[in-house]
Amino acid sequence: MARRNDHTREEIQGMAIDATRTLIATEGLEGVSARKVAQQIGYTVGTLYQNFENIHELILHANAFSLTQLLAALEQAYHQESKPMQRIIRIANTYLDFGQMHEKQWAAIFRHTLPQGFVMPDWYQARIDALFSLIERAVWELAPGRDKKQIQLASRTLWSSVHGICILNIGNKLYSDNIATPQTLMQSLVTHYLNAWVREGSKA
Repeated sequence: MARRNDHTREEIQGMAIDATRTLIATEGLEGVSARKVAQQIGYTVGTLYQNFENIHELILHANAFSLTQLLAALEQAYHQESKPMQRIIRIANTYLDFGQMHEKQWAAIFRHTLPQGFVMPDWYQARIDALFSLIERAVWELAPGRDKKQIQLASRTLWSSVHGICILNIGNKLYSDNIATPQTLMQSLVTHYLNAWVREGSKA
């Protein structure tokens, strides 16, 4: 086992985060424990907790990498389309693809719950805000006259539904093989909801 002075504090933290990411990718969120992470990096659990407040902080660091990857993929999708509606459909399908390709990492982001009293770090909240900001920007382009709260409400309502399709698809619970592909369901959801939302705004 490595001696405590073999690595700097920053190196130990980086090693632990990398080990946590590997455990999530191979075993899922349920496979992460302080003991396993410590074994992976060759240090004791005590050393691990000298560098992180608890296992939840460590998981947040690992999930932050996944959020960064997801945001990069969605940003790329955003710039690949010029028409607002098609842009949102592409973003939704990219979200679906990311969940399929990185199932365990994607699931860890949303299945991880913080203990009572644990405050979400600003650096992690910033990544979540960036994801919703991208969706809100795309929705705003459909109806630039709507106010900020209306844009936020529509974006989160839509993305809750998009997320639901992703969850059901990954869990093989869509039961729509003879009706439509997940991508077709995404297109139907986005176009019908947002077209109705735009019409509603034009009547106000």
